[in-house]
Amino acid sequence: MTHKRIAVIGAGIIGVTTAFELALRGHQVTVFEKNQTCAEETSFANAGVISPGYVTPWASPSMPARLLKECFSKNTSFLMHFPNMTELQWLAKCWKASKAENYWIHRSALQRLALMSQARMKELSNLFRLEYEQLLGYNLVYRDAKAWEQALLALPYLSSQSIPYQLLSAQELMEKEPALESSTSLAGAIHLPQDQVANCRQFAMAIRDEAEKLGVEFRFKADVQALDPQQPRRVICGQEVLSFDATVVCAGTMTESILKAFDLKTGIMPIHGYSLTAMIKEPLDAPRCGLMDDKYKVTITRQGNRVRVGGVMELGGSSKEHNPKAIKTLYKVLEDWFPKASDWSQQVQVWKGARPMLAKGSPLICETPVKGVWLNAGHGSSGWALGCASAQLLAGMVDEEVTPDQWPELALR
Repeated sequence: MTHKRIAVIGAGIIGVTTAFELALRGHQVTVFEKNQTCAEETSFANAGVISPGYVTPWASPSMPARLLKECFSKNTSFLMHFPNMTELQWLAKCWKASKAENYWIHRSALQRLALMSQARMKELSNLFRLEYEQLLGYNLVYRDAKAWEQALLALPYLSSQSIPYQLLSAQELMEKEPALESSTSLAGAIHLPQDQVANCRQFAMAIRDEAEKLGVEFRFKADVQALDPQQPRRVICGQEVLSFDATVVCAGTMTESILKAFDLKTGIMPIHGYSLTAMIKEPLDAPRCGLMDDKYKVTITRQGNRVRVGGVMELGGSSKEHNPKAIKTLYKVLEDWFPKASDWSQQVQVWKGARPMLAKGSPLICETPVKGVWLNAGHGSSGWALGCASAQLLAGMVDEEVTPDQWPELALR
């Protein structure tokens, strides 16, 4: 194996794990990150869910009808500002991707990745004795009979993927989650015992430490504007131009901007998501594991001595302006299921992050048409669930141990 000098652009969960896996194979890796440390943006305060049993493309067969319904809903999981032409084109691609045959191709790829990623995360955690907040178990709750019937139709697929699950009545769910609000309407629930909640940022920090022990150089406050159009494996960072044997772009929503000199269209769209985090007031009133409200696509998780509620997709708008309707939806779901989990009149961390989302649902893990320039980007809201496997795959592709035809869903088309 020929060891290479490799640049990794971006130090979110994808960039950090990619740098680690490349260094583990003996490559000399330099990571460029515009922020002052790793996991400062999309990886900072996400819900923390690692759920191979639920990971799925947003563009599903039910998506068009759901979006139409939500346009008239007081509380919604999707918000859209007046779209520009690029956003309209992206939505049109989502419509195409929502066709059943396309949806199942990419859902299968996501679940394969998620299962691999969870296994790799556990392996690394045991090998290096990584410390980060984590809990086993994830409950999918359905408020009405129609949604519950649709959920039951997907169970044979979970069985085919060897993903264990339990069907729960309201009473059985209460036994698993004694703090759950019993007055909220519930048609049924699915318990996924091997899915989990874990702190993405803490894990990223721990892996960064291990990567540094392997010789990875992290250059923070290093804003990469572009790659050199004449010599693509050269990185332009401020006044510096640095040469490498390969470059891996893990820059989330900035990926296409970094590749602009090559006119590469990735199709990555920044879709904003929200979370609220507050201290747990009384542990007995907080969730014991993770919960997903299927109607609003909002999660409630327990991370150490904090409770976090996350969700909502917002197309367009500013990353610095919080949409009151999104915040209202998060509070509503929390009040419906765990109203006593925290004193929300006290200090609450409100977070908004841009998720790098592709219409097709599965990410880009591949070499671009520009030789030596690689992508590991476009994971949407599932970057944490897919990160460890994505890094392994990318490193395997760089070393020609994994061929693109093994994962055609992850190619740039």
